[in-house]
Amino acid sequence: MLADLGLLYCALFWGLSFPTMKVLVGIYPACWLLFLRFSAGSMMIYLFFHRRINQNFRSVINGGAIIGVLLFVAIATQTVGLNYIGGGRSAFISAIYVLMVPFMLWILRRVFPGWLTIGAACLCVAGMYFLTGGDDLTGSVNAGDVLTVICAFTFAVQVIAISKYARDCDPVALSFAEFVSFAGMSLLCSLVFESPEEYLSTNGLPELVFTIVFATFGCYMMQIVAQKYAEPSHATIIMSLESVFGLVASIIFLDEAVTSRMLLGCALIFVSVLISELSPYIHKRS
Repeated sequence: MLADLGLLYCALFWGLSFPTMKVLVGIYPACWLLFLRFSAGSMMIYLFFHRRINQNFRSVINGGAIIGVLLFVAIATQTVGLNYIGGGRSAFISAIYVLMVPFMLWILRRVFPGWLTIGAACLCVAGMYFLTGGDDLTGSVNAGDVLTVICAFTFAVQVIAISKYARDCDPVALSFAEFVSFAGMSLLCSLVFESPEEYLSTNGLPELVFTIVFATFGCYMMQIVAQKYAEPSHATIIMSLESVFGLVASIIFLDEAVTSRMLLGCALIFVSVLISELSPYIHKRS
């Protein structure tokens, strides 16, 4: 239950960060913004947990590097893909990772995840279809679609990798290694592809602080800690509530319009979370 609440915390603050990120991407170059988020986040983790990190860092370097690189590839391909496709199309294709995870686990572990889990994942993806706007999903396949499919696949692999490494090592130290590797990749790409003249902006500091403290330091570390105890398929369905919270935040802070189609999508995602939460009890009774 505590792990589920931790994942719900991640979904909540990732969703609440949608409006702040919309402000920040208009101020900072994308890779530099990611570097600021994860370098500051790694400093915060070390400040609060330096003893645990010093004791366990050597044992988590490889796992943290793999998780950090996977996360960077997922976010980078999603960001570049947005240059070719609309936001709704990108959000829906990215959400397919919720459906990929149980089938990938089935292949890797040779254990059928159960019809309830697969049904909940399908229902969640259907909810994302309505929430993100199905009308934007028509048309021919282009480079943006391919990049976003790679994003979804990489997200799925990252969730499974977190589950694998978090169970065998200290999750806080693993989070620190993830943050450091992600920050390094972001800085490298920023120096290669972006202009240093854009680094020194002081606008959007409240939004940046909120994003670093809650949506980066708090959420990504909490995800790893929670996935030490939560199954990957179950975790992805709970984290999909990020889109619902993001819609609510956009309505409140950005005055975005809401439609009956979006409300239907939110309802389907919510039902999928309920099914995922109740499935262990249903299995016990049956």
